[in-house]
Amino acid sequence: MALIDKASLLMVPSTYEAGKLYNVLPSGNRAPDSTDKNSGYDQTRADFDFDRGSNAAATRVNAAGLIEKYRENRFTQSNNFSTSPWTSSGTTETSGQSGYDGTSDAWLLNAASAGGYLYRGPSSSLSGVSTVSIYAKKGTADGVRLRLPASGSTDANVYINLIDGSDAKSATGVISHKVTSLGTGWYRIQMTFNVISPIDFRIFPANSSGSVVAGTIFIQDTQSESSLVATTYLNSGATTAKAGVLVDQPRINYDANGNNGALLLEPQRANGFAHSEYFGSWNLSGGTLTANSTTSPEGLKNAYLYTEDTGTNYHRFAITASATNSNKVFTVYAKLANGAVNKFLTVDNGPTAWFDLENGTIGSTQGSVVISMESVGNGWFRCIYHNPASSNGGLFIGIAPSNNGLGNHTGSGQPAFYAFGAQCEDNVTYPTSYIPTYGTAQTRAADSCRVTGASDVIGQTEGTIFAEIDSSQFLTGSYISISDGGTSNRQIFGWEAQSGDSGVLRLYGFWNGFSYSSFSRGQKIKVALAYKNNDFALYVNGTQAGTNTSATISGTLSQFAFNSGSGSQNYQGNAYQTALFKERLTNAELATLTTL
Repeated sequence: MALIDKASLLMVPSTYEAGKLYNVLPSGNRAPDSTDKNSGYDQTRADFDFDRGSNAAATRVNAAGLIEKYRENRFTQSNNFSTSPWTSSGTTETSGQSGYDGTSDAWLLNAASAGGYLYRGPSSSLSGVSTVSIYAKKGTADGVRLRLPASGSTDANVYINLIDGSDAKSATGVISHKVTSLGTGWYRIQMTFNVISPIDFRIFPANSSGSVVAGTIFIQDTQSESSLVATTYLNSGATTAKAGVLVDQPRINYDANGNNGALLLEPQRANGFAHSEYFGSWNLSGGTLTANSTTSPEGLKNAYLYTEDTGTNYHRFAITASATNSNKVFTVYAKLANGAVNKFLTVDNGPTAWFDLENGTIGSTQGSVVISMESVGNGWFRCIYHNPASSNGGLFIGIAPSNNGLGNHTGSGQPAFYAFGAQCEDNVTYPTSYIPTYGTAQTRAADSCRVTGASDVIGQTEGTIFAEIDSSQFLTGSYISISDGGTSNRQIFGWEAQSGDSGVLRLYGFWNGFSYSSFSRGQKIKVALAYKNNDFALYVNGTQAGTNTSATISGTLSQFAFNSGSGSQNYQGNAYQTALFKERLTNAELATLTTL
């Protein structure tokens, strides 16, 4: 019998939905079937309840090694143009037309006279940096105009020739726009904007020169999303359509190669930058910024290119964050541009730090700044800058000719680097996963994960708790426990910072005062605590770390949780697997179970 077959509960991060993380054992638990009914299975027994509040700011690295976000088509009735909130102004809409996707889901939009349009009000569907997309094909009219009139700011307008997909005339008031040919005369048109107070979104039949005309065009599948580019279409009805990392969905996080999936649990954090991707809103000097220039770590073409000018000055861009405390961690994803002459990214929050984008190594720093780099694939690095002394929320990102080189150098006039996903975390000492923002600072709530009412799978007089984990940080209170739902009766282990130690693995409850400290932050470990009256043992990475022959067990153990037992001091880091055994495994079995 394989050792894991003795387990009464086994969690290997794989199957989940919003609010639930499913265990492999006990048998009979699985995710809902295609009918969403989970017929014939008891999905309530011994599965973890998961919570991350109501916000949608969380991301993960998916199995393709790419950053995955929450996605939402904020347009309701995204392909039902005869239903509110769509309104006709001098147009009629006829369904059942041949679509770009081989269906009969397209619509014929007919303007009886020049200037007729179909529109919808903005509500929250057009707020912040947004991309609106639509599929369109010529009818009797040869073009389309998409317009976002605004109050107190510049209107956004895109004019597309539907004969060949070219610009009928120059777009105005947009960050960028793009037209993709799909064949059979269909095009997907996207416009990205930062209109402060939009009035509505309008679709006009137009001619090949961009003037609105009487006539018909075919339209299908509209979408509005918080993004610099259009993503895969999500069909909505009476409610918006959602995908990606949903609210309250456990995050199974992978490395940049799509390996080592683990349950990611993090504390509450905020990105204080209002615009984490729209660098066109930052203050620019010594060069130009070009939107949507290359594929980012998200796998979309939504990264900015910074190109140096030839002046002798600083070559950089800057932003101020809504951050007020000292002790800040700034991060940005960066990649060296092809043919770049100057190859050191500079990050400046008072003191400057240098990152070698050619070799992927950290350079020198000024003051008390601490820096590091993480390769995320395809030439991209996440550059991490921690300034424990800073109370300033501003940040400069630029380029320099050498490690510790001056920022105010003579520019090469060449593309320098690509940038994506800037972040400012306030009053902290280490970075967490990326939190995207599109006009306002965003907060990601803390992850919480536990199973209650599980006394039948937890050994009451003897047992073993096992976890394969790593720690994102060290601080007082980051625990995994079995307990009675409080702190009176529990077995617990977790991470804790102590004076003079980089980090300590400690055990509390039935076994007081034991500590184990032979590891570093982020290191993967396998740990097992076996318990039985007067017969306790702790094994870490295949080695016995301690024993206790005088501790005893009392009370009823009914909860297995990624916290201290009482719902506080949540575990923070990656959990690759966890298991419970209703027996005290032998020391030989503990060594085998925990060997890396």
